[in-house]
Amino acid sequence: MAWRVDDMGSFTQEMGALLGLKFFTPGIIAEIYPDAGFKVMFGEHGVEPIQPGPEGLPFAEGDPLIEIAIDVADAESVLARMTAAGHLPIATSYLPVPKVNEYLFGPDFHGIKFLACTEGVNEAQVRSELPFDALDDAAPPKIGCMTVVSANIDALAADLNRFFDMEFQETDPAGLGARALCGTHRVRLIEGPTALLDGTEGALASVDMMHDDVEGARARLEASGFAVRHTRALKTGGHAYYFGPTVAGLPLTLYPEAADAEMLGLA
Repeated sequence: MAWRVDDMGSFTQEMGALLGLKFFTPGIIAEIYPDAGFKVMFGEHGVEPIQPGPEGLPFAEGDPLIEIAIDVADAESVLARMTAAGHLPIATSYLPVPKVNEYLFGPDFHGIKFLACTEGVNEAQVRSELPFDALDDAAPPKIGCMTVVSANIDALAADLNRFFDMEFQETDPAGLGARALCGTHRVRLIEGPTALLDGTEGALASVDMMHDDVEGARARLEASGFAVRHTRALKTGGHAYYFGPTVAGLPLTLYPEAADAEMLGLA
């Protein structure tokens, strides 16, 4: 996922201190955009902060949620289906090592920007420079699920299935709304937001972070002034903690790795 930030140094330093996230800038950024004023950083955890430069970034305007990246079997097939339905990409990125494109759609698509990328191509690009695990294989802390709000989650789920081949089932909305749908693709759709989401910007309700020390990370966030808004007791033991907006407004939930299937509604 990509999130717009105003100060890359401050964001990455705080996320490192609070959650243990490590960031780097791949060489492809300077290679493709040698004169760009914007900044981009990555990590195996799946969080991609982007700081627009003085010239701005058209695809980063509006909602601070710049993209939810979805691994698909074939990005070109998604492009064809979306284009046929009138949804044109707002940005196309070329990855020179796997020699493929990835496509960013929205916000005309349900008000949420989704990136279609063929499975494995981003990892192949980064691995041309350094070792890099896929999100499923990386050790925590890392993104376990992206939780977004929509006025009609059934319509959104139907379109994500139609265009991105994503399947959904009912799951626990965890106090964030009246209903929720989720799936193995790690995107949760929330319908009917509650007061817990007050202060969040745009479509993103929460980045649900799988963490290897939930209580330690919770304590550090609370010590920094970010209060827990909702606590959920988990069947597998321990708790999931929803904080709402934290560093640079990024809304967070923390949960233990053992509860991953439960958080996705699969157990």
